[in-house]
Amino acid sequence: MRMNRIKKRRLIVILILLFMLGVGLFSFGFKECDQIIYAYTENNNVDYKVYLKPNNFFDMPYLEKDKTYITSLINYIDADFAYKINFNEQVSGNLKYKMYAQVKADKVNNDVGNYLTKEYSLTDELTSTINSNYSHEIKSKQKIEYNKYNDLLNSFIKEYSIQTDATVRVYMKVFGKVKVDNTEEEMNINSEVSLIIPLSKLAVEGKIETQSNNKQDEIVRKVQDLDPYRKLAKVGFVVVVAAFVYYLFKYVVFLVNRNKYLSYTDKIKKINTDYEEIITKVKSLNVKKFAVIDVESFEDLISVYKSVREPINFLYEAKESKYFIIKETTCYMYTIYKEEVVDDDEEN
Repeated sequence: MRMNRIKKRRLIVILILLFMLGVGLFSFGFKECDQIIYAYTENNNVDYKVYLKPNNFFDMPYLEKDKTYITSLINYIDADFAYKINFNEQVSGNLKYKMYAQVKADKVNNDVGNYLTKEYSLTDELTSTINSNYSHEIKSKQKIEYNKYNDLLNSFIKEYSIQTDATVRVYMKVFGKVKVDNTEEEMNINSEVSLIIPLSKLAVEGKIETQSNNKQDEIVRKVQDLDPYRKLAKVGFVVVVAAFVYYLFKYVVFLVNRNKYLSYTDKIKKINTDYEEIITKVKSLNVKKFAVIDVESFEDLISVYKSVREPINFLYEAKESKYFIIKETTCYMYTIYKEEVVDDDEEN
């Protein structure tokens, strides 16, 4: 295969275009490899006031939160439960929520022993709707009838004559699913906001604890490859890579054998330029009195030159050109025939 300078430049342009096309097809066809993260964080809270029974010690009707209370003076508790969730994407969906009370009587100084667990539903299951928002809040106000649960515990203790560490846990349960608006990806929500209130038949100090159950969660997904155009781009990318490798191979072969792809005039010009110091141009040639030895390549003629140390003569003609060395009665000759060299307007 022969290749001239014009075709060489054309090959370089083809390689550049194939490379750019391959990058574009890869970027589009393999886009599903990118990971997308959906996340949410919760910031829950319980605010409450402890209302007191009539007594001779406290003038105010209630005590604020985060105090230590005399359990025998507690009348009821007003609690405000607030569930707040923040998303990193806009979401929509319905969250369910419901209030519960759970009475537990545990063995004294025993982390696993339990005498009694009883749960009550305080409200019906309610729904809170999210419409394309980054955050959402659910609030529920609950009056906790403390003495109802305390009386239950006292009856239990009296009947069975036991000692127990008892509490009532009042909590709001929030659960449901939301969808990310731009992808329909689902996130499951399941959380609780609670108060833990000590129960006692004695006039002992009690500390009300809050449990917010604040959570952080994230969902990692890969974009689904459902777009037929992406699949087509993948096939196109493979074809382009194959074509790029093919033309790159042709170009590498050209670089390795670049001297073979010169045109007739370019080949002569290159030899004369590379060896101008040892080449002498002549106008005519008469070799009738010499024994002519034809050599196969100019490199062979260079070997002769190094051996005999005679100048290389050059005779240019339109259809053939000759390089020759004369040593005594012998003429060493290398001939370039135009018909054996591709001209500028030919290509394979």
